[in-house]
Amino acid sequence: MAEGLRRQVLTLYRRIVREGHRWEARDPAHTGEERGYILGEARHLFRANQHLTHPADIRHHMGEGESRLEIALHYRTPFPRPVNMPPLTITRAWGKRNLQRQQRAQPVYVKALDSDPT
Repeated sequence: MAEGLRRQVLTLYRRIVREGHRWEARDPAHTGEERGYILGEARHLFRANQHLTHPADIRHHMGEGESRLEIALHYRTPFPRPVNMPPLTITRAWGKRNLQRQQRAQPVYVKALDSDPT
């Protein structure tokens, strides 16, 4: 990994950990649980992706991490937001002919949840 990219990854990780330590839940009784989730999720995902060497893959995962962090800060919830799209929604990219093959679309910040950490 290029040194500049490595620095960006470490900066993102430190930012997430810093926000995790400062996190205040809407319900003060859940603050510890939510902090634990943020720190555990960051640790898990960064370790699961430490083997990546291709810069495009690394940037993609960094974008996902930044998106999840910004969404968590904006909505004041560290948990991924649900996707509110019916399973067979017709999108412009797919068209009517490919409706049978269409899969449920997911935002970029939820793709990490589908990956196998091993």
